[in-house]
Amino acid sequence: MKIFVVVVVGLLQFNYSYAVDAKELKEYKEETQKYSLLKDTKEAFGLLFQGSYEQFREVNNLYHAAWGVPAIAYAFENDDRIKSRYGGTEITNLVDNIGDLGVVFNFPVIHAGFYCYGRKTGNNHHIQFAKEYFASMYLALAESGLLSYVNIHSRPELSNQSFWETEFRGKSSWPSGHVVPYMTLFFKTLQFYGPAWSALPLALSVMSSMQRIQDQKHWLSDVVASFVLSAWASEGVRRAAGYEKNHPFYKWVFEREASIGFIRHQSAIGPRIAWKF
Repeated sequence: MKIFVVVVVGLLQFNYSYAVDAKELKEYKEETQKYSLLKDTKEAFGLLFQGSYEQFREVNNLYHAAWGVPAIAYAFENDDRIKSRYGGTEITNLVDNIGDLGVVFNFPVIHAGFYCYGRKTGNNHHIQFAKEYFASMYLALAESGLLSYVNIHSRPELSNQSFWETEFRGKSSWPSGHVVPYMTLFFKTLQFYGPAWSALPLALSVMSSMQRIQDQKHWLSDVVASFVLSAWASEGVRRAAGYEKNHPFYKWVFEREASIGFIRHQSAIGPRIAWKF
């Protein structure tokens, strides 16, 4: 009988201590998650700040400028032609809905989804994607808002402007902020998950741009400039983060040691650009 009592008391003590330990473990995990969320949020804002100046030091942005500047110049030259051809034309429901969702995606919706999924599955790749996408998107949005105070040109159509189109930017429509969430999503998806997965946000970027032009909210040059701006912001944030597990395709194309200088052959002097593959 004494042995039975001792065994019962021992089991009760074990169950009690196990319950206490489980409760303490749960509280510890909750506190750790809160700390991690705060830490990661600070890091995301830090990447935004660092990316704002690192984008001007990143060699890859010279490549983006090489195609981006001529593309913007071409768009300026053809703004009137594109407006007269496509402005005010009928917008399909799919294109219209995708364009309108650009406002929703100005909020950290996708970022939060990837972050929570990464935390739940213990996948740091998704967490890093969420932080870099957050930083690059809001960096590009901030820059597009600041640039809109430079008097480039007004919107093609000034009537029926929404609250989002008037309260958070200047009177110039250049560049578009509406398409930035899709465009930065494209560049970050390409960096983290490769060209196959990035095809979807690229298609969303194109359709959102179509909607802005057809609805006469933006010129062609506005959305082209946003694409270049998003590329620069994405690369600036990537440089600031120093993340090493990017997609192999992205690493093969962009993560090269490049050097720019001059070369002299006999009496001729010319530019020298070298990549290490």
